[in-house]
Amino acid sequence: MPFLLLLFLTLACLPEKWSEPWAPFAAPATSAAVTWLGVALMTLFARGISLWVQHRLAANPYRRSAIQRRYGRLRLYYMLALMGTYGLSLYVFGWGWAVQARLPELVANARDSLPSVHQGNWNLPEWMTGADRPMPGAEFLVLAPFFIGLLLAWTCFYDAERALHDSGPDEEETGPFWTRWGYVVYNARQNLALVLVPILLMIVSRGLRRLCPDTSVAGQILGFAGGGLTLVAFIFMPWALRLILGLTPLPEGPLRDRLMATAGRLNFRFSNILVWHTRRNVVNAMVAGIVPWVRYVLLTDRLIEELTPDEIEAVFGHEVGHVKHYHIPFYLGFLLLSLVLIIAVLDGVAHFVPGLKELGESGPLETVSLVVAMGAYVFLVFGFLSRRCERQADVYGCRAVSCERTDCAGHESPTELASGGVGLCPTGVRIFIGALEKVANLNGISRDRPGWLQSWQHSTIGRRVAFLETVLSDLSAERRFQRRVAVVKWSLLAGILVALTGLVAADLLIQDDSQEKPTPPAATQGSDPTDAPT
Repeated sequence: MPFLLLLFLTLACLPEKWSEPWAPFAAPATSAAVTWLGVALMTLFARGISLWVQHRLAANPYRRSAIQRRYGRLRLYYMLALMGTYGLSLYVFGWGWAVQARLPELVANARDSLPSVHQGNWNLPEWMTGADRPMPGAEFLVLAPFFIGLLLAWTCFYDAERALHDSGPDEEETGPFWTRWGYVVYNARQNLALVLVPILLMIVSRGLRRLCPDTSVAGQILGFAGGGLTLVAFIFMPWALRLILGLTPLPEGPLRDRLMATAGRLNFRFSNILVWHTRRNVVNAMVAGIVPWVRYVLLTDRLIEELTPDEIEAVFGHEVGHVKHYHIPFYLGFLLLSLVLIIAVLDGVAHFVPGLKELGESGPLETVSLVVAMGAYVFLVFGFLSRRCERQADVYGCRAVSCERTDCAGHESPTELASGGVGLCPTGVRIFIGALEKVANLNGISRDRPGWLQSWQHSTIGRRVAFLETVLSDLSAERRFQRRVAVVKWSLLAGILVALTGLVAADLLIQDDSQEKPTPPAATQGSDPTDAPT
């Protein structure tokens, strides 16, 4: 879900100039009223979910597990509904256009309310007039309804979460529950940390470019500065995650020594192993960082408590596998090129379909089409690619705890595991399968039917285990799989590049044809129209 949320909010920040909404909402006040009414309705929806959970637990406390699973699905439905409502606010009700249209006026009114400024006859800079492009930082107001809706929803969900906590195990086992404010802060940190940093970088970079016209020297310098700032901040983003999530180094001890030895054996360079504190709510792991000296491996507190050292080492190897297979830079390049391709295709379609370009310019159709096309592309194409890359990381997790004996029936201490991740033995595969099954069980995830929205990027645990069992029965199947994934990855990338090249060539041909066509001379003023050449 964090990846989908990041994509969704990125698309919400993309438009440089918002189109005027359709006629019923073509007034800033109307757009704002409808937008915030949608936020209020979604808050009532969240409150209704919370009351339902409390009522069902009070009536049927013995069905706590079933109610908790249903509550998880309802929260997913709420998130999708909030995203849909916010999308309608932007592209149909015109919230983005209302912010762009009214923000300069609000700034001007604020200026006039300051006597010292008003008496000095101070004029607003050109970039604050809003005539040609949005003001720097306008995206913060554009995103405000979505984030405020989330905060209000977490405030409502607190009562449901507390009821589930109070009806569960003893407090001595789970600890006291949060205060309402502590619960909201926890959710904001856990759900938005991976989203807010890239979004903030984008807003700052675009704000710098808006300070001066792009054609001026200062504008070009600020443009380069914004791009450089984004690149530097992206590289050092793991430091921000460490601060926002409150990550702490894994304490010294046998587990840390073992994982550090595993990193050395796999030739994996990184900065530190950090504990992700979730108050025993989440079993997960993650790698953050592109460059080795600012790269962390994150392990949640409950994963460390519940999994065996062998299983934790296998999960650690899975995260190493993402780095060894260069998944993160490949994803970034693939998505950027895909976005350029989709924009080029939509422009081409608008050019060749009569009247479509004018229709897009007169309303939000152009932006809506981009959002729909990019969303469908990410779900279908990127999801297809991501699921195969996830299996590559699964295999590397098996290799991380494998020896070099293909007939291995179990590791007896001491067993020398393979260096460089080149070994693959049945015991290593079984260890990783056990880790996958345990992660699904502890997180309350359905093994075979978690829902498409929860498995489109990583596949289901059942399918991942089935693939590893195929490898377990025939270790040579892993090499065939790796070849197929390589063909898929590079074929997709080559296809995008070929399509972009073809579109650029077609655009150049169209421009050449339009320049070669002679322009008929205009009739001189006062001449008889019948004398004009035909």
